Amino acid sequence: MVTTETKYLSCAETAKLVRAALHKNFPGVKFTARSDVYSGGASIDVRWVLGPTTKEVDAIAGRYESASFDGSIDMETSYSHWLKPDGDATIESGPGTEGSMGYIPKVEPQPQPEGAVKVHFGAHYVSCQRSLTENYRDEMDLRRQVARDMCELQRIEYKGDNTVGLFGAGDSEQVDQHAWRLLDATHFDPGEVYAGVRYEKEGEKREEILNGFQVPFVILKKKA
Repeated sequence: MVTTETKYLSCAETAKLVRAALHKNFPGVKFTARSDVYSGGASIDVRWVLGPTTKEVDAIAGRYESASFDGSIDMETSYSHWLKPDGDATIESGPGTEGSMGYIPKVEPQPQPEGAVKVHFGAHYVSCQRSLTENYRDEMDLRRQVARDMCELQRIEYKGDNTVGLFGAGDSEQVDQHAWRLLDATHFDPGEVYAGVRYEKEGEKREEILNGFQVPFVILKKKA
């Protein structure tokens, strides 16, 4: 049965759905999803340690955002969603910004999935922030260890945080920054910790390109 009635959810109710979806997709990972209501809007802040990458979590949590922002014309646009019985969400419709000379396309009304209800989520945006360790000092130590290991493979001397030239004279990026980006792009299963780096094997492909350089490294992991 098709219904056009829209159910309006609070930001806190939306945060509860985000937490449930993340726990379902990434079992064993501890997430926090805190709601924040302010003048003119509301948002949800998601945080976790290691586990899935930010890109992976964004792909799930972003389904519960009720808005997008078009920076080319400084305009926000909103969406309605279908909320399925299992808690998953898909966009039902949205006006976009192309009609106002922006770049976000209009979403025409989508068919109602079986058992789904039409909702408007209470959070405009969901921000996802991953930490590599429980505290900043340990995170810096981890980044430096990865940087040292990368330098050892490349047979260059690690001289501290300002070491450059990992990929030759044309690479002005600090090795610690390369290390952070490699860690940030690496998925860790629950209980796994860093165990070193190795070169890619033939046939392995990575999407990440750091500062214009295809990074030929893979993170090694072990159980804690």
